[in-house]
Amino acid sequence: MRSDPVGRLMSWFRGGHVLAPWPGWQLGSEAPDRRGFLQRRKRLWGALIAPRTIRWLHGLRVRVYPGNETSRCIFVTGCYEPNELYLLDKVLRPGMTFVDAGANMGVYTLFASRKVGKAGRVVAIEPSSRDFERLRDNVELNRLANVRLLRVAVSNRRAEGELLIAAEEHSGHNTLGAFGYDSVVAQGRERVRVERLDDIAEQQGLRRVDVIKMDVEGAELSALEGAERALARFRPMIVLELSDRTLVHQGCTSGHVWEFLGRSGYLVYGFSDETGLPVLAERKGHFDGENVVAVPEEWGGRWQR
Repeated sequence: MRSDPVGRLMSWFRGGHVLAPWPGWQLGSEAPDRRGFLQRRKRLWGALIAPRTIRWLHGLRVRVYPGNETSRCIFVTGCYEPNELYLLDKVLRPGMTFVDAGANMGVYTLFASRKVGKAGRVVAIEPSSRDFERLRDNVELNRLANVRLLRVAVSNRRAEGELLIAAEEHSGHNTLGAFGYDSVVAQGRERVRVERLDDIAEQQGLRRVDVIKMDVEGAELSALEGAERALARFRPMIVLELSDRTLVHQGCTSGHVWEFLGRSGYLVYGFSDETGLPVLAERKGHFDGENVVAVPEEWGGRWQR
């Protein structure tokens, strides 16, 4: 199955964005601009001096912010991590529970909320005060009653931690460790509450957890360790980033994450550069900011049908 980035962009600019795989997509990816759509959107983006609300998938609205890389991606192309969202579009069903650890401005939270419906639940977790306010604004903008917002960081302990806050352009790089890229500039630091996902699941009275999305900038191993009971009990799918350049600042590697998932009975899938769809991943010595999908071994191949 191959996607049509040009067709997707044309549909987006007509106001009917189509969700489809995008092989090789990365932040900043753009389809060939055959009709000047991108150039026009870029000019509009360059003129944006205040937050603006735009239409997005499934009738959702998103408030975007000048100078912010995630906002720019959605405003200019309409796409954000399309392979991951395409997968979740197939997996999430009404009544499911989705946990968004590292929700940032809420792109995954909004999408999952719409998919799991009134009978489902979304727990959105974001420690940064700036991005938590944006997350809350986007949830309230869409009147999403099935979302619970928590301003905490996730790890393998209950404590207080110091969150390094990235400047506006790279707001998705906030971390309990250190930035993985020299281009990311710090805006400041915040003291934040740190919780285990196991404790959060208990506090929220969760009777099921179907999918966990985890984007915690180097805290992936400790966050997984803090979710051991939930993983054993609920056996959720996990979508997470593997980035050795951030993991190293919190005392681990992608190999440690891979080994933890293996011991927990999970198989790791990556997104094919040929199709944009999940395929069994090969363990590498170094992962550089790649999203993967961890699936319980007992699921077999049925989850891909």
